[in-house]
Amino acid sequence: MNREEQFKRNNDLFKLFMEQTLSVPEFSEGIPEDSELIFLPEYDPELYRANLDLARQSQAENKRVIHVKVSLIREVRTVFVPKMELVKPI
Repeated sequence: MNREEQFKRNNDLFKLFMEQTLSVPEFSEGIPEDSELIFLPEYDPELYRANLDLARQSQAENKRVIHVKVSLIREVRTVFVPKMELVKPI
């Protein structure tokens, strides 16, 4: 994976992270301001490995790294779709 693709995929994850942070502010309370977020998506082994390498580089430079595990969960939603039918007058 090249750096541009890694950046794009991480940017997508960062957008999701920000959405969660805005909807649940407590989610990010424990994250120090000077830390680097490293996303570890369990469903994307290629990005997981690339980001783990990036985390190791940052740690070698004495930067504070926060790992953010990203997993997919099954979600079931009930969707109501209008149904119309002609009936006899009541």
